[in-house]
Amino acid sequence: MKFYVTTEGSQKLKRSFLNLKLFSIINVSDILNKFNYDYETINDYESFIVSNRINDLIHTYSKSKRIRGIIYSNPSINEGTIMSLYDTLDKLDSVSELVLLDDYNIPKLKKLYPYFDEIIYFPSIKKIRLIEATCINDLSSKKLERK
Repeated sequence: MKFYVTTEGSQKLKRSFLNLKLFSIINVSDILNKFNYDYETINDYESFIVSNRINDLIHTYSKSKRIRGIIYSNPSINEGTIMSLYDTLDKLDSVSELVLLDDYNIPKLKKLYPYFDEIIYFPSIKKIRLIEATCINDLSSKKLERK
């Protein structure tokens, strides 16, 4: 199973991909809203609560036999977030690759490309199936080692 990371929300995912029923989506903004938190005022305790909820969802979804992947949507992804995801995913046998979903024309996360096994760009013209998306695999020589 692949673990997809993006900064885009559910609306863009629904506009871009056809087969989202086969994927579980973890939307960090929705989790924050559920607990009445926001990015600007979150403290360490609240961050811990949200992090535990995300980890629980990752563990639950990774055990599912019917889904093909997990999509992690977080509008404020940074290196620390990715390293935290690596720590969580390294404990799971079912997750094989970490894949970034980004825009082709205006890449928002270009500086984070070396952290990922694959880069997939959002389709620009029509909806496609996520598993049919074209991957960029030539980053393997630049890929950073997982700690």
